[in-house]
Amino acid sequence: MNKKLAVVAGLLGVFALFYLGKRSGEELALPSCEVMEKVETPIHFFTGDFVSDERLQEYVDYSNLVLDNSCIPMRRVIAGVTRIDLKEFESHDTGRLHKQLIDTVGEATLQPMQKKGRYYGLILPEGHAFGRGGFVGEAHLNFSRSFFVMTADARDAILEHELGHLAWAWHNDEPIHWIKGMLLPEFHSFIKPYAFGALCREAGTVMTYADKSLPIYSSPGIKYYGTACGDADSADNARHMREFAMSLM
Repeated sequence: MNKKLAVVAGLLGVFALFYLGKRSGEELALPSCEVMEKVETPIHFFTGDFVSDERLQEYVDYSNLVLDNSCIPMRRVIAGVTRIDLKEFESHDTGRLHKQLIDTVGEATLQPMQKKGRYYGLILPEGHAFGRGGFVGEAHLNFSRSFFVMTADARDAILEHELGHLAWAWHNDEPIHWIKGMLLPEFHSFIKPYAFGALCREAGTVMTYADKSLPIYSSPGIKYYGTACGDADSADNARHMREFAMSLM
């Protein structure tokens, strides 16, 4: 009898822990999106043979998942992949790497890609000097709104993270005065107070550095286990990216 009671008590204990530990709400509750025509944003990759076309497509597919989940009428497409010799690309500085890319492929090749809503990226090998300081991606807005750098070991979310920066979307923990200090004065008008990422529970939106990155831009209309992943006044990158998409149409 005592043995039966012990078994029942144990089962009840397990149930109680499960019930108390269970978080309310859906894991990721997404809004219903208005049906709209999507604007295409072509991306050209410059890299070596260490990255397959399939891996590049995985990055782009994840970007499109983020955009779809966030109701942003935009679609990333691969415009081309150019394989180049990266042996001389030794700098960790984004500007110098860009200069080397110009010297390698020519200004005439890059010029058509240097337009709003068009992108080109340099994908470097794992272990490159660029990534030794902990970086796996960077977009430097002071000299280009189209160029980004990534290392081949970057996780899926990094491509859209950098493309978000190139559309003036920001992290969750950067004060506006710091961003203004980083950017040239002529770009300050592009800083919107609501264009910041957000944390929701233990996870974060695509513009954060959270260990668990959710495939969404920040939005008060998206919830993670019942917690809003944004704020209308300070963390609504989905709205900001929709506005950016509309500016391309």
